Amino acid sequence: MKIYLDNCNLGELEKKYVLEAIDSGFISTRGPLVKKVEEVFSGYLGGYVAATYSGTAALSLSLRYSLKKYNLDPLKEKIGVIIPAITFAATSHAALYNNLIPIFCDIDKYTLNLDPNSAAKAIELAKSKGISVKFIMPVHLYGNPCDMDEILKLSKDYDLIIIEDAAESLGSKYKDILTGTFGEFGAFSFNANKVITASSGGIIFSKNEKDIEYIRFLSLQARIESEYYHTDLGYNYRMTNIEAAILLAQFEKLEYFLSLKKNFYKIYYEYFKNYFDILYLQKDTNNSIPNYWLITIIFKNKIDIANLKAKLNDINIPTRRIFYPLPLMEFYKKYQIVDNLEDFYKNSIYIYNYGINLPSSTKNTSESIEYTAKKIIELISKNKI
Repeated sequence: MKIYLDNCNLGELEKKYVLEAIDSGFISTRGPLVKKVEEVFSGYLGGYVAATYSGTAALSLSLRYSLKKYNLDPLKEKIGVIIPAITFAATSHAALYNNLIPIFCDIDKYTLNLDPNSAAKAIELAKSKGISVKFIMPVHLYGNPCDMDEILKLSKDYDLIIIEDAAESLGSKYKDILTGTFGEFGAFSFNANKVITASSGGIIFSKNEKDIEYIRFLSLQARIESEYYHTDLGYNYRMTNIEAAILLAQFEKLEYFLSLKKNFYKIYYEYFKNYFDILYLQKDTNNSIPNYWLITIIFKNKIDIANLKAKLNDINIPTRRIFYPLPLMEFYKKYQIVDNLEDFYKNSIYIYNYGINLPSSTKNTSESIEYTAKKIIELISKNKI
């Protein structure tokens, strides 16, 4: 039985669309399918969209344009960005690309998302060190929506610009509103392991059409199309027509993929519910509908996660460790604002040590998900971990 962690699910439709794109002669950033992607996702999300070559590019360009829009200069003053300690490094890298200072906060132990109370403490600590926090980047981790009411309140209290890292949460909803549509901008990823893919690719969402128009201009090297004349610092951040072809085919399958992932979560829940004294599943945020991109369990009893991962790998069940807490990485220690990392980031450290991502790819079958759950229970029951 073949089991997949987060592999993409491609088929004949993707091949058909890619071949049509190749036959058209448009394979680069000026192709018509890129504009179609923007139209399709504008309609889906309810606003305006610029297509980028990656989710990282989407985050970086959202920050870059926001600095311009609000006349902020990180070379003249220390400007901070609130980022949860547990996220893929692209979130914090995007801040650094723009000369911003990543200010890390802890996460909630159950939803695994940014903890607003920890974020407020981090803002005050940053202020005491001469850093003016102007941005907050909530990450809807593994497809689980953040409590956006709390984020919006935090934004209002501290006058923060919200840029949502919705890279993993396409299709997720908070209070029946799609993630990535609450903030100034929302950045999505279509990397090969996401719910739907363009092979790479991303989009930036905004409710402001003029903002998106300028961001789109920046993504095409800030070039006046009729000639090689540039009016701003531009970037080669545009999605290609080939990526767009794949993505349009994948988008047609989005609801089907979401239904599969929801079913996989239900299977895991049914198998694990009798073991909630020793483990728990990532908790859905109140009033939310996750997309269950990567289904995650956390152990209450302190087991050896590396050993569990190895034993599952021995029987061809792929798993993944939780993202390593960013503020604990040697590279990021120079940006620290706290003295006691273990205390300030205690939830993040706990989740890394005792959490694990389970097979969640839509290439799986219900039988393979059941098999995975049974094997984990077997290992737990026989005290093999």
